[in-house]
Amino acid sequence: MRKISSTILLWSCIFAAQAQTDSIKYNLFNPVPREKMREMATDRPDVTESAYTLDAGHFQIETDLHKTIRNKQGGLTSMENYYNLANVKLGLTNSTDFQVVLNSYQEIGAKSLGAKSFEGSFFNDVTLRIKQNLWGNKGGKTALSILPFVNLPSKEDSRADGGVIFPLAVELSDKWNFGAQAEFDLTKNEDNKKYHGEILNSFTVNRELSKKLEGFLESFYTYSFGDKSFELYGDAGLIFSLSDNFKLDTGLNYGLTKGSDKVYFVGLSFRY
Repeated sequence: MRKISSTILLWSCIFAAQAQTDSIKYNLFNPVPREKMREMATDRPDVTESAYTLDAGHFQIETDLHKTIRNKQGGLTSMENYYNLANVKLGLTNSTDFQVVLNSYQEIGAKSLGAKSFEGSFFNDVTLRIKQNLWGNKGGKTALSILPFVNLPSKEDSRADGGVIFPLAVELSDKWNFGAQAEFDLTKNEDNKKYHGEILNSFTVNRELSKKLEGFLESFYTYSFGDKSFELYGDAGLIFSLSDNFKLDTGLNYGLTKGSDKVYFVGLSFRY
């Protein structure tokens, strides 16, 4: 826990120093004028995070209005339902934003032989994230960011864990965009006594279908060094822009390897 906290503190100091050089004019207390804001970028709905940050002095909410995770093994189907799983962002500078991921309500249950049982809980673990854009916020064909994060458990007997993500964006043409990310996590074991490493690598392609509608196809895999497990997913979804600052989306993450989850979701993103 001390190592994770020290890492977050170190990155915060680096970002604060950078803020004095790259965002002299606009910051948290001197917001970017609305007419000068960049095009809205979101970390959802695909797994690949955006390489772009939120404009200084503004906030953005991205949430799964409803997300369900299903896993079927043998005759037992386990299910997790999330309601308003939100990522709340605040633009600190023109290249740095701070994010808080909140799980408003969660149901965990199982179904076997037609019988169902669910247990619900409010406001579980909280994730704190800081995204620093390294280049590309001000324009260009590519963009890269670094995004360290820490998960703070809601249970007293649990331990914090975290990791770091490197999102990349590439503009292929006026209608096509490519994204990728490398993620390295230090995750607590089920016994809460030790940690193990995990990686997640993803690749996504986004296409503008009309002025209001976009679609994406994505693939990602995870590998756990704890139990040596590998999972592969194929994802797809649609994004509908109601305005420059409001988007709706829906899609799925479909596990392609045996025992992998099937995830279905609908969500929205709003910027002010």
